Amino acid sequence: MKILLVEDNEIDVILTTSYLEETYEELKLEVVTNGADAIDFLLQQHEHSHFDEPDLVLLDLNLPKIDGLEVLQVIKNTPNKSHIPFIILSTSILNSDKNFALENGALSYMEKPLDVECLKKIISNNSILTKD
Repeated sequence: MKILLVEDNEIDVILTTSYLEETYEELKLEVVTNGADAIDFLLQQHEHSHFDEPDLVLLDLNLPKIDGLEVLQVIKNTPNKSHIPFIILSTSILNSDKNFALENGALSYMEKPLDVECLKKIISNNSILTKD
């Protein structure tokens, strides 16, 4: 499984990375820390052109340069990239953020601190993410 974690908080990166590496043996995890780099990574452009497309994106909303909702919207409106699944990870409890994310194609919206059991359940329940 290839996962892109888009997160600017170093502690959240460490906790999420630790959980994912413990849970998934064959994991290729990449991390970017701002929305502009996330878009470049997902569109495989600039210094991110050599990376494979991820099977899943874990996306924070409050990011430098370009916020997570805009990243989601850009990718979901790019025809050859709109299939990429997103799980939103955010401290925002605003219904407007949650509704926007889900209406624009996110699989799920999870509030931080991250509930790792819930994340595990979401990943394992989506056959698109559990490739053989």
